[in-house]
Amino acid sequence: MLWVTRDYVHVDRVACPWLIKRFVDKKAQFIFLPKEEITEFVEKTGAIPFDTGTGIELDHFERDGVKYCTFDSIIEKYNLTEDPALAKLRKIVRSGDTEREPSEKLAYGLEAVASGAPLLCESDHDALELEFPFYDILYAYLQREVILERYKKEIAELKTRGERRNFIKEKMKEL
Repeated sequence: MLWVTRDYVHVDRVACPWLIKRFVDKKAQFIFLPKEEITEFVEKTGAIPFDTGTGIELDHFERDGVKYCTFDSIIEKYNLTEDPALAKLRKIVRSGDTEREPSEKLAYGLEAVASGAPLLCESDHDALELEFPFYDILYAYLQREVILERYKKEIAELKTRGERRNFIKEKMKEL
């Protein structure tokens, strides 16, 4: 499927393509355009717009006085709410994208990567390619955190780092 968003990617416009590619549409293709060109492009191609800043379905929204980002919209629309590691990542992305001073500590890392990566790239596509591994690593770390919480007793009984790592890797397959 073809997806379209604004050009000059940053936190949410990197997190969303990562989320789409990993959980919604593995064959997704992304187009980055100036905001004012997106509507016409969607009409011509049938592309799915996201994070356009125009209030479409897959965009920022506010509910009960809380600001949400497009990452939230995609998680809700595509029923990705049961994954506990993704729920943790959701809070981090939202904090990094909607708060001037992020309340989630790991959001500062997202901001650093989102600000630095494009400076090393020639295009938004290059920035995604550079940043996706960071999101994969962060997601694995958050899966690990969920497993450490759930299996605290079992992990404490394992004697070596290798045993603990193998246990965590096996449990990651079950999440």
